[in-house]
Amino acid sequence: MIYLLFGEDEFSRQEALSSLKEDVGPEELRDVNITIFNGSQVSFEQLTGTCDTIPFMADKRLVIVERLLSQFEARAPSRSGARSARSQESPLGQWEGLPDYLPTAPPSTDLVFVDGKLSQTNPLFAKLKSLVTARAFPLPSGDELRQWIRKRAASQEISIEPKAVNTLAETIGGDLRVIDQELQKLSLYRWGETVRHEDVQEMVSYAREASIFATVDAVIEGRPGVAIRLVQQHLESGNPPTYIVSMIARQVRLLLLAKDVRERGVPQADIGKHLSLSGYPLKKTLEQERKFTHQQLAAFHRKLLEADLSIKTGEADEQLALEMLVAELASAR
Repeated sequence: MIYLLFGEDEFSRQEALSSLKEDVGPEELRDVNITIFNGSQVSFEQLTGTCDTIPFMADKRLVIVERLLSQFEARAPSRSGARSARSQESPLGQWEGLPDYLPTAPPSTDLVFVDGKLSQTNPLFAKLKSLVTARAFPLPSGDELRQWIRKRAASQEISIEPKAVNTLAETIGGDLRVIDQELQKLSLYRWGETVRHEDVQEMVSYAREASIFATVDAVIEGRPGVAIRLVQQHLESGNPPTYIVSMIARQVRLLLLAKDVRERGVPQADIGKHLSLSGYPLKKTLEQERKFTHQQLAAFHRKLLEADLSIKTGEADEQLALEMLVAELASAR
């Protein structure tokens, strides 16, 4: 069989691939009967030669090619006229013969192409989609994401209340691997009991960060009353003023870094790596960054550092200094 597993949902994609690996002969012989190629490094001859090799003491051989089709996603036009001309003559290059080879591949070989999001204009995708068993893995969102969380919890015999499902979906977003890890952690925390909204808030770092985002949002949008009320909630939850100041300062530093990364022209897909963020925190940080100038963020950061210093040196009452700081920042906005 020939498969194409593609889409942005890397977690579900890898689960499907793992299932195919488990079908390859006895467990002790899987390593010798599974070959994985990097699509940017393998040649057409290497791939076909491996596919034509007889399995070792097993019925099946599994050949996996990662990110071959994405090599043919549309790119910005080249400045080199000669290069452009060559691309027009043979858009698939050495892979021009792949569509003709696939129907002749031996039945003892399962060939799997694994890739990210692919466009309909991808020339290799267009040539192969009628020859392969294709499975798309888009990132779920909205009701689909909440349904995925409920099904995942049920498959692991985890009881979870609807409000807790909503909180996971809203704070983590479509990063299914992270959601799965958090579900496992919550199930251990609430062993044999229903996972509640309060458990998610207490145990999941994304949910704790979301409350800080709400506070920063109120400051950014110039809502001092709301900002102070949210600060009160943090204090009532047992968070000391210095922690709240440090968390708001951390978010402002992330906003400064995000603005710098954007101004340097870093591709959108790579911004998360530079910020060490993903999922909801990354999305929210990029949304907030657009609302500020660099000068505003720098001024906010200076005031936060000054407030932190005055609190730690005892120059000002902790809670009063925090409330005055938040009110000043929000009013300035």
